[in-house]
Amino acid sequence: MTEELKKTTDPRMAWVSLSALVVVAILFGLIALPRLSPRSKNEGHAATDFTLEVIHGGDPGNRIRLSDLLGKAVILDFWASWCVPCREQMPIVDQVLQRFQDKGLVVVGISTNDIRDDAVTFLRSSTTSYASVFDENSRVGMAYGVRALPTLVVIDRKGRVSAQRTGVLREAELEELVQKALRE
Repeated sequence: MTEELKKTTDPRMAWVSLSALVVVAILFGLIALPRLSPRSKNEGHAATDFTLEVIHGGDPGNRIRLSDLLGKAVILDFWASWCVPCREQMPIVDQVLQRFQDKGLVVVGISTNDIRDDAVTFLRSSTTSYASVFDENSRVGMAYGVRALPTLVVIDRKGRVSAQRTGVLREAELEELVQKALRE
């Protein structure tokens, strides 16, 4: 028994079907694809040390050196003022910091692939509680293999990259990564 497919005569039904297909494709792209990405080549290796100038959350002009944070778990939050998903990620990172700061977590925001004045202007209107530094010429971003923003790099207490993720992470997933880094 072969059934013939009938053409849709109602254009509204065709649009509804097309819209549903687009929604499913977007959800797949946002939820499934980031989890299918291969493990970062940095994971398990020593974090690349850097020294960058503070532009927010400290005395401007001061510098943060990653190696000075050894013994603490660290989240490096790579962002840019023009990056809309970065703006979504920042409050999530801030919430996780508030929960784990007293357990030894530090967050350093790294403005990369950006214009310094734009980054500073954005941070003036930001409510983040963690320090941000400016990555001149995106050298630190390149050292960590940052190809898209936002990218979060979680470093354990021994100074090794515990995890590196691109895209907006849910709070629960970031908490798991931080807990693992705090245990190591």
